[in-house]
Amino acid sequence: MKVTRLLTLNYRLNTPGLASSILLLYTALSNSPWWRIAGGVGGEHTFSAEVSPFSIAVEVLGKPVTIPILFYLNMAARINILLAAVTTLVGSLLADKQWSKPLISLRGLVLPVLFLAGLSITLNLAKTLAGVSLPLIGGSIIEFTTSYGGLRVSAETPVEATLTQEYWVALAAGASSALARAIHGRIATKRRGATTT
Repeated sequence: MKVTRLLTLNYRLNTPGLASSILLLYTALSNSPWWRIAGGVGGEHTFSAEVSPFSIAVEVLGKPVTIPILFYLNMAARINILLAAVTTLVGSLLADKQWSKPLISLRGLVLPVLFLAGLSITLNLAKTLAGVSLPLIGGSIIEFTTSYGGLRVSAETPVEATLTQEYWVALAAGASSALARAIHGRIATKRRGATTT
């Protein structure tokens, strides 16, 4: 109970929720990628991708690849997290109100988990449909073989992929929102105990 009292400033403010809302706001307003992949030798990339729920930039042979619907999906994700940040902030600042617990959103935790799951599924689809095995994290060499003019042309490209610091910030925001939600239950219990005495 001492930890809960400390984290809530004597049951008046949900500090993990406040931290979560700040991190969620940063995450939603940042245009930095959560995951990067690049393939090629030296400084020349035959392909590259920088992906987050809020922006996707893909280049193949120096030319950008655009899919119009992605803009709207990215905008929906950004608005969703901005709303989660605002409601979590309000719920954390007004922690002593009965209606404040539902405002502490867990969407900040769901998004990084869904992002990683979606990325894994996409990479498995690329392997199944195109025969290209791209790593989620780390380096590898992809081999691609095609026929051209009766000849078989084979190419090997080194690939490097990484989850960026932005992903870990988003995951920390989600984890702190889960902690804030759990602590908020203790605030409500303490508040009910105070009103019955």
